[in-house]
Amino acid sequence: MTIKEMLKVELRDLVLLGIIVAMKIILSRFTVGTTIVHVSLGFIGSVMLGYLFGPVWGSVGGGISDLVSSALFGNQGGFFLGFTLSAMIGPFIYGLVFYQKPVKVWRIILATLLVTVFVNIGLNTLWVHLLYGMDFRVVLIQRIPKEAITPWLEMIISYFVLNAISRVKIKR
Repeated sequence: MTIKEMLKVELRDLVLLGIIVAMKIILSRFTVGTTIVHVSLGFIGSVMLGYLFGPVWGSVGGGISDLVSSALFGNQGGFFLGFTLSAMIGPFIYGLVFYQKPVKVWRIILATLLVTVFVNIGLNTLWVHLLYGMDFRVVLIQRIPKEAITPWLEMIISYFVLNAISRVKIKR
C-alpha cells in the first residue's frame, strides 16, 4: 500500500472517524483514579481507530480526540503536547497490528502489551515526570500496579469489541 492510498479517505470514512473520535472522548470521561494513576475506557476508541483506519488515520483520530477533549473539558495541570503524542501513538500501534488483518488473540495480546509498555508505562510516566516535576522512579512505582492489572482487562474487552466490529461489513 502506498502513502497516497493510505492518506486517501472518503467522506463516509471521515464521518465514521468523527463518530469514533466522539466515542473515544466520551469513553475517556469514564475514569477512576488520580491524575497520576487512572483507569479509563478510552482505550476502546483507540483500538477501534487502529482497527478500522490503520496507523495513519488512527493516529490522526487519536490526536484529534485528545485536542478536542482538552478544549472541551480541560486537563488538570493544563494542556500538554506529550499526552497528545501518546494519544496518537496508541492507535498507531493498534493500527499496525490490527488494520486489515483477522482478529486473533495473539494480535490483541501483542498490541495491548506494546501500548502498555511503550505508551502507558514509558511515555505517560515520562510526561507525568516532566509535567509535575516528580521523581521518575516514584511515578513509575505508583503506576506499575495499575499497568500490571489493566492490560488483561483491556485484552478481554478488546477481544469482544474487535470480534463485534469484524462481523459488521463496512465497505470502504
